[in-house]
Amino acid sequence: MIVSRALIVLCSAWLAVACSATKPDYSEIPDDDSESGLVSIAYLKSRCKGLSTNINADISIRGTVVANDLFGEFYKTLVLVDESGGVEVSIDRERLCVDFPLYANVSVTCNGLAVGRVGGKVVLGAQPTGEFTTDRIADGDVSKYLLWQSGDVASVTPRKVRITDLGVENVSDYLLFEGVCFADDEVGRKWCEESEGVYVETDRHIIDKDGNTLIVRVSPYCEYAGERIPAGTGSLCGIVDYSGDQFFLRIANHEVYF
Repeated sequence: MIVSRALIVLCSAWLAVACSATKPDYSEIPDDDSESGLVSIAYLKSRCKGLSTNINADISIRGTVVANDLFGEFYKTLVLVDESGGVEVSIDRERLCVDFPLYANVSVTCNGLAVGRVGGKVVLGAQPTGEFTTDRIADGDVSKYLLWQSGDVASVTPRKVRITDLGVENVSDYLLFEGVCFADDEVGRKWCEESEGVYVETDRHIIDKDGNTLIVRVSPYCEYAGERIPAGTGSLCGIVDYSGDQFFLRIANHEVYF
């Protein structure tokens, strides 16, 4: 049973998809480079042409924080969502959960930033200076681009989706998968495997009632890396990612309900 988001707010003050999946094509998202002012997250991502695009227009986005580093899952990253979808914001600061807690409503001034492709997703960050498609927004520049009014926190409901329905519009969005179980040979094992005494990034797998499978990619830095994978049927929430022609899920906020 899914517990109240309020509990998480109080605490705060990751086999391919077993269905046909094609590489996300952001050109399918309507684009209008003449827009200015407040724009949707989907529109912002549509401005990414090629590997990276600098934003030199007076546009901004407003979204709700649905994932951060509270449980060690998203390092130096905020995930913001609005009605059109979600986007990762790359920031060179640790303990982002303190300054931008879960479910905070955050405004981002995008002029001077960049959108870049990382695998099959578009990330918002600083304009690149080297080999990466975006850099992290410098710690000292955070207040220049991001604004959160203390106390402005909203309740957020993840979008329910089936494994077979995953598409480009779901990448970086906050989703709920219901009626799933973990692969039999993974139940009871730790979320992350160990190598030379150190946890490593590990792929686990959820399966729906029809046998469709989705990768769950687990960060070795998450606080629950050493906990055991639950048995039975339940639900979990996370952020959908895409790389190597595969969709996968990264658990958000330790939201595993079994």
